[in-house]
Amino acid sequence: MTLIRATFVRVVLLTMLAAMFFGGSTLAAGQKEWIVHSFNTVSGGLYPMGSLISDSAGNLYGTTEEGGAFTNWGMVYELVRPLPPKTLWTQAVLYSFTGGADGSTPIAGLVFDKAGNLYGTTSKGGPSGNGVVFELVAPSTTGGKWSEIVLHAFQSTSSDGGSPRGELARDGAGNLYGVTTAGGASQQGTVFQLSPPAAQDGVWTETVIHSFNYGQGMDPEGGPVVGAQGILYGTTYSGGLDGEGVIYRLVPPATRGGSWVYRVLHPFTGGLDGASPKGELTLRGKGILYGTATRGGSGGGGIIFQLVPPVLAGGAWTENVLYNFGSAASDGLDPAAKVIFDSVGNAYGTTSTGGACFQLCGTVFELSPPTTEGADWTERILHSFPTSGGKDGSQPSGSLILGKNGVLFGATNAGGTGGNGTVYGVLK
Repeated sequence: MTLIRATFVRVVLLTMLAAMFFGGSTLAAGQKEWIVHSFNTVSGGLYPMGSLISDSAGNLYGTTEEGGAFTNWGMVYELVRPLPPKTLWTQAVLYSFTGGADGSTPIAGLVFDKAGNLYGTTSKGGPSGNGVVFELVAPSTTGGKWSEIVLHAFQSTSSDGGSPRGELARDGAGNLYGVTTAGGASQQGTVFQLSPPAAQDGVWTETVIHSFNYGQGMDPEGGPVVGAQGILYGTTYSGGLDGEGVIYRLVPPATRGGSWVYRVLHPFTGGLDGASPKGELTLRGKGILYGTATRGGSGGGGIIFQLVPPVLAGGAWTENVLYNFGSAASDGLDPAAKVIFDSVGNAYGTTSTGGACFQLCGTVFELSPPTTEGADWTERILHSFPTSGGKDGSQPSGSLILGKNGVLFGATNAGGTGGNGTVYGVLK
């Protein structure tokens, strides 16, 4: 009776979670994934690309590459979590890009500041057509209008970047950091810093803190992560010794106005160590970096890796491959977003292809650490998107976020009832 009662309680709990978090969906036996929102209309946005973020109330925020009030230029949206007795999430369009000076085609997610304002980038638009960094100022009253401020418009010159990619990172002083795939001294991308003005309503200051060149990496797809003492860590999709991308570090100058110090921590070879990383890194513990590479590994479908700092300063960093994708027919392929962790050290992420349909479908996975140090991590597929472009969603984009009650949220770039992408939830 105890087992039966426990099973019954679990089913009831999961059904309640489905109603609360996934729009009133009925929980089928063994079902873990539900559609929170399908992008069905041009005005409601098309093709979500970047990672989601959430506020303290559990509402979700993201961007779409196209759609919005001006058809082709993209938008910023909020999905408002339902409060009982309501069960359906509600979409609100916070800002539609016009394709002009305000930017167009956002392909990365957003970041909050302490006041609840949003910051992000557009890959195109602006006065020179090379993208912008923008701020969306939260309304002073509930239900009010958000307003956009362009903090920087890229020029794609030798002294400035162009076509920003990846999420922005924000430090404790309010500086924003990001990457561009164009511009810079070698026209192979940059890492930039945007510093807030000293006075309210002043002008933000952009500084290119590194210009990429082929030998030290180029084409950064994922934004940097801020570590201890303001050190930045990131990846490039290509370039480096073997042309397969690198993991890099940027140390801030010791004196104001000095140069940042760039170092390649690991050049990918394209073999067992992986190749072509796209997603942001995750920093955990004593300076250990975790990330994904879209290709390579023993299965050929990409890897999850760990990069461990040296015991002695200046020594070599050590890469450990935690999991190889593509070793099984139903496994995911091409992990293109960062991994996240729960409180007990399990890792969660997505693959952009592979899974049950073997094509442009993708998966949501969990990796559990070994009980013995140095042993293999264990993968569990939480959800395989069943068909390319299906109503369930396909081609997950951006990283997962961990919401309330152990619910993982993410977005797909395709599929859904309108075929234009979804926001979904998965029970872990």
